[in-house]
Amino acid sequence: MKLSRYTYILLLTVFTTINLSAQFVDYGTDPARFKWKYVRTPHYQVIYPQGNDSLAHRYTTFLENVYPHLGKTIGTPKKALFPVVLHPGNMQSNGMVAWAPRRMELVTTPSSDLYAQSWDRQLVIHESRHVFQTGRLFQGIFKPLYYVAGEQIGGVVDLGVPKWFFEGDAVVTETAMSNSGRGRLPEFNMAYRAQMASGNFFSFDKWAMGSYKDYTGNYYALGYDMTAFARHQYGADVWNKVTDRYAKRIYAVPPFSNALKHYTGVRTGGLFHQTFEFLKQEWDQLNALNGEQTPVQYWSPRNSSYTSYRYPQPLNEGEVIAVKSGLKDIHSLVLLRDGQESHLCYIGSLNSRINLAQNRICWSEYVAGLRWTHQNSSVVKYYDLETGKVYTLTTRQRYLAPAAAPDGKRLAVSRFSPEGYNEVLLLHATTGKELQAWPTPENMFIKEMAFGEDNRLFALGVSDKGIHILQLTLHTGEWQPLTAPLSSNITSPFWADDRLYFESGLNGTNNIYYLDLKDLQVYRLTASRFGSFTPALSADGSRLFISDYQANGYRVGSVEADQLIYEPVDLHTPYRFTLAEEMAAQEQFNLDEATLEPVAFEPKPYRKGANLFRIHSWAPFYYDAMDAVNIQADDFSTIVKPGAMLLSQNALNTAITQAGWYYRKGYHHGKVAFTYMGWYPVIDLTVDYGDEAFNIGWVEDEDGHMTTAGYYPGRNLVEAEAKVYIPFNLTRNHYVRGFQPAVSWYYTNNRYQQVKSGNYRDFQYLLSELRYYHYRRMATQDLLPRWGYQIRLQYLNMPLNTENYGSLYAARLTTYWPGIRKNDGLMLRGGYQYQSVDNKALYIPKRLLEETRGYAYTYRTRQQIAFKADYSFTLFNPDFSIGSLAYIKRVRSNLFYDLTRNQANETSGWNTLSSYGADLIVDWNALRLNYPISLGVRVINPINYGNLQAEALFSISF
Repeated sequence: MKLSRYTYILLLTVFTTINLSAQFVDYGTDPARFKWKYVRTPHYQVIYPQGNDSLAHRYTTFLENVYPHLGKTIGTPKKALFPVVLHPGNMQSNGMVAWAPRRMELVTTPSSDLYAQSWDRQLVIHESRHVFQTGRLFQGIFKPLYYVAGEQIGGVVDLGVPKWFFEGDAVVTETAMSNSGRGRLPEFNMAYRAQMASGNFFSFDKWAMGSYKDYTGNYYALGYDMTAFARHQYGADVWNKVTDRYAKRIYAVPPFSNALKHYTGVRTGGLFHQTFEFLKQEWDQLNALNGEQTPVQYWSPRNSSYTSYRYPQPLNEGEVIAVKSGLKDIHSLVLLRDGQESHLCYIGSLNSRINLAQNRICWSEYVAGLRWTHQNSSVVKYYDLETGKVYTLTTRQRYLAPAAAPDGKRLAVSRFSPEGYNEVLLLHATTGKELQAWPTPENMFIKEMAFGEDNRLFALGVSDKGIHILQLTLHTGEWQPLTAPLSSNITSPFWADDRLYFESGLNGTNNIYYLDLKDLQVYRLTASRFGSFTPALSADGSRLFISDYQANGYRVGSVEADQLIYEPVDLHTPYRFTLAEEMAAQEQFNLDEATLEPVAFEPKPYRKGANLFRIHSWAPFYYDAMDAVNIQADDFSTIVKPGAMLLSQNALNTAITQAGWYYRKGYHHGKVAFTYMGWYPVIDLTVDYGDEAFNIGWVEDEDGHMTTAGYYPGRNLVEAEAKVYIPFNLTRNHYVRGFQPAVSWYYTNNRYQQVKSGNYRDFQYLLSELRYYHYRRMATQDLLPRWGYQIRLQYLNMPLNTENYGSLYAARLTTYWPGIRKNDGLMLRGGYQYQSVDNKALYIPKRLLEETRGYAYTYRTRQQIAFKADYSFTLFNPDFSIGSLAYIKRVRSNLFYDLTRNQANETSGWNTLSSYGADLIVDWNALRLNYPISLGVRVINPINYGNLQAEALFSISF
């Protein structure tokens, strides 16, 4: 479908307004006890916790050494000192670049999924490329807009650029500037290979924007393929030219696709088709190179929806343990027997494979920090097959990659300290006590391990040179390298009969190999069509178990020993992917092989108080940033107001400030909002000055009764709110849990006359609240949690207006239940509200319970009982595109019934307010943008009031 320019401009204007607020990323905070230091280099200001100088020095060196080479194929942005914040206490490996305010945030703990490149080098290359991408776009019309709106204009700059380009181009760079990178991992493209072979290759829109019906990978892989192919086909500087034209001709809608067409002759959809035609030829060659497929006997069932069974562990002759997950399911342990499965237990945030030894299956998983986002940990757990229970072996630690000894008495774990030091530890398998610890050679990160005989431990270590296969003799603490550094990824080692088995993408497809420890010769065992992973051997050695990838997910299978290949190979001659090698030749810089220039490292104390405010954005209009983030359907007409504003957010993300002036309904307003997250309690402060305050006093009517009357005394209105709360995160296992105590003080200088004394008091109240939630993690297709509940207790009192008002109490319970179909959900909510009005003159003009849907009028309440029921279900998942205008992923519905019983006063009866209705909601993406939209309509039938009603529903996720 071709869209008119005016339609595009209208939709882009709406998205631009919304997307401004999406730039204000809250990436979380570090513990308040941290003291900070910083160092300035020619291009960066690196901020890090005190005590991490060595770690910060490495990152600073890599940042500056790679900087001169990043602009070769994308162009160099205007030089400006870019803040970089290191988070060494966080174990969930990640990185981010944001532009409002400008900053790079790096989690320095490596992942146990690390491939043949050190985590710090990969992270620096990838995230630094993002700095160049968006910085390069600040030209054309965007250059003057920066002076109009500040760094938030990055939201406008990035809006028309697809995420697959940003992330794909960064993956190209990390691959081209190293000996490894995701572009050299066969599994990175495995989903595309399998889907193409199935004869049902998805559309560009489906791959780019996802699906609830099928697995579509992620836009990192799609973006890598498309950005790399474009450079292969149209020249190394094609994206430099495209981004330049995009910024200078933003009016040529759609701007990114039009800029691409100007230099290549094809739009994004055409580039997609060209890319995969090219890749199909290479994949056909890989299939021929791989040889005849190894025959596999499958143990896991075939499912109609995408479902994976991974990390097989043979239990006996006819049973296998595996980890199951999928679009319909969260992670769980299952027992496979005769093509059927039995559920054993659910698993939390898994960060290792599983190990079986002496009827115990052990693994490690992340545990969220109690208060701080960037201080979390991991625990080692095991499932006892005899008792059928899950046990937590270790408390909060930084353990990774647990490996169980065959006798079941010891565990080996890897640990990366916040300061950047690596070691291997031996734990007691029953108590979790640390028995021994060994530092790793060259401070290698140990990503996986396996026990052998004769007190030997085999480890896969990642250094600046690549992956090493190592042997540790436990009784001497001596490390011995078994191979020279490798650039091919190696994972999932296990030992049997003096052979070290593992999985690798050495020949361009993931297969199973073993290293003969007698002569150190390596042999390939399998020929998988798309990928074989996580090998395990049966007790008698007659079967090799694998997790075999197919278009519909991983399946557990086994290969008879006499059908294995036993082909000698050289680990130092990996398959060379065409695009990866050509990208490397274009960049002509390799951080893994470069001689690093020294960088002046002169750290200074970073004063948190002196850096509390950092103004990064402003505007000649006003909008509330938080209101914009939580935009609803009826907010479009009021979200932007005449006025001006300033936005501030400090580098440590502990202080966020908004100040401004705006004009509304004939009145000038001044507003300041401040949030501080640097202490254990979070503090929110808001003050709004404007409009006209009123007084309400008591007068005698014609019948001699006292009644209230209001008037405007000519005083400006002041509204203020202060809230203090502690967001405790208690998430464990497969349940999301949290507890949040909060106290809010609300003040306005609207004045109410006390009924007895006649004194006037400003209207203010204190609201105390306790909230606890506990619900099961949701699978991709879930609409509501399958199990769980939330309890909310509130108490509101009027401390300085006690002659007029009493107190208000409320209790609410929300529960979640399974629906009729697997991913349907039932939510039941009940609440009770009571107001103490005995000997009081007025009712508090505030309700704590939600109103009955369809009833918008205000009513007095002494007591109220409320019940709500919602049943949410998916109607269908069309995965349907309307040209480039819209991509529709899901159509869902929600049926609801509300019942409220309200007693106005002690002598009155109870009124009933009830309604029922339905929501029809479409989940979709507009203009091929990666921001999911939910748009729908709600039809309500208020049983006791009014007529049938309809209202619009709208929400957007960033």
